Amino acid sequence: MQSNPSTLRRPAAAGRSPLALLALSLVALAGCGPLRTPAAPEAGALLGPGDVLRLHNEWADSIQHVWSRAELLLNFPRGQGSENRKQFDIEGHLFLVKPDKLFLHGEVLGQEMFKLGMNPEQYWLWIRPDVNTVWLGRRGGTGEQRLVMPPEALMTALGVFHIEPAPEASAVFIALERYYILCESRGVGGTQVPFRRVWFDRRTLRPARIDLFDDTGRRVLFAELLRYERFGETDVCTVYRARNYRDEEVDVVIQLSGVSLEKKPSPKVFEYHLPAGATERDMDDAEPPPAPAKP
Repeated sequence: MQSNPSTLRRPAAAGRSPLALLALSLVALAGCGPLRTPAAPEAGALLGPGDVLRLHNEWADSIQHVWSRAELLLNFPRGQGSENRKQFDIEGHLFLVKPDKLFLHGEVLGQEMFKLGMNPEQYWLWIRPDVNTVWLGRRGGTGEQRLVMPPEALMTALGVFHIEPAPEASAVFIALERYYILCESRGVGGTQVPFRRVWFDRRTLRPARIDLFDDTGRRVLFAELLRYERFGETDVCTVYRARNYRDEEVDVVIQLSGVSLEKKPSPKVFEYHLPAGATERDMDDAEPPPAPAKP
């Protein structure tokens, strides 16, 4: 098992935003351990997989919707295959209604720059200012996993999903000094390949890291859940860092604030509307979307 993923690329320190500095400081505080997750006090008593998953699911099921302000730090290649990176530092909101509605958007100086959303029927991604194109498609369609940042993968990275390993899947549970690790595999073409790995903090039993894999066993998402805060009686992760490994590597840091688990987002938030002047690109018919072009 690979336990030391490559470090996320980061631009030079000059001119960093408070969110970028926060993200880096959290990584520094995590130390140099192989998991690069927040250091925790001594773990509690050893639990079996049934107890760990039961307690996780009780917590995850207690969160059915999220309304939150969000600061986003997005890092894309400047062009398809380019080694140069372009960074977006934007503020907006994150809205979530389980099981399958997500909307994340951001703006700069009142101008909307980014939208990522999904509902039971479709998903969409729109990024300005380099392009004015919406990449969209049907949920479960052929193009969904080609999107550079699938909303479904981001929703999984938030960690609040119910875990019930499928009967036909293979699962291994590992107990380390500070973490429990659930490793799930699935059969593809007669071969077992990784599907999902979840690291649970042994002290809190909250997810600390999530890896997702495609049908070839290649990792396509590496997510760290870096900081939890309590809202009412419920713990919520408020700082996430994720890297999507697809046709292009895309890094995202999300910091939540003003979180409400009581205020349910309006259903209209999850309705797709074509932005003014934008063109659409159907991912079910198109090649993988290019990264934002170099100005």
